[in-house]
Amino acid sequence: MTATIGLDELNSQSALQDRVDRKYLIKASEVSELLFRLGDTCRVLEIEGFTWFAYRSTYYDTPDLDCYLRAGTRRRRRFKVRTREYLATDHRFLEVKTRGPRKTTVKDRLARDEQTDLISPDERRWVCEVLTFRGIANPPVAELEATLTTNYSRRTLQICPPDEPVSRMTIDLGLAYSTPGDNSGNEIALNGHAIVETKGGPRPSHADHLLWTMRHRPIGISKFGVGMALLNPQLPDLKWHRVIKQELAA
Repeated sequence: MTATIGLDELNSQSALQDRVDRKYLIKASEVSELLFRLGDTCRVLEIEGFTWFAYRSTYYDTPDLDCYLRAGTRRRRRFKVRTREYLATDHRFLEVKTRGPRKTTVKDRLARDEQTDLISPDERRWVCEVLTFRGIANPPVAELEATLTTNYSRRTLQICPPDEPVSRMTIDLGLAYSTPGDNSGNEIALNGHAIVETKGGPRPSHADHLLWTMRHRPIGISKFGVGMALLNPQLPDLKWHRVIKQELAA
């Protein structure tokens, strides 16, 4: 039986707001094998007896899709703005993700009191301050509007092999995309796949090496980018072309 870890302990030992992320797209049927291979080198996040948790995120972009185009063309000063709701704990955050030195991902977050896709004036000021501090000049914060919603289930693991740095790994299953405010039922689900993300230092973690032995390599997948391209076929799929046309079609 896999050992578990509580949320407070996980955050105190491995919050990793400034980290290197490596993403993998695997078959949902391979998740059990991955967990078996990890064995006692990991601890699973447990909250009130649960180890899988429902997430809801809404991403924001300008009418000209500035964030999408920056991400898809690998611009150095790209960023993402999203709200994230942890449905199991009823916690909500506004988050800003930017690129740090040496390909690290930097995440800033602000707690929210209510579930809404609207960003308040105070929240917009906070987003602007964060982006300016992170080196993005004249960010188009006033133009941001809800563009994409994702729903999925996540398992979070602390990877703690002997004599190696502690890292984290997440496994996302049942990813479904929809457009905020669209009540037509137009939803795209990726039920046959799982997105695995390792979060650690510059050197590949124990989990990365296990994934490599399973013949998986890091892939340029973004929930935001892929979701926008799938829901809006008229958009160029940019750097996510291989993921959409080959990996997801397999």
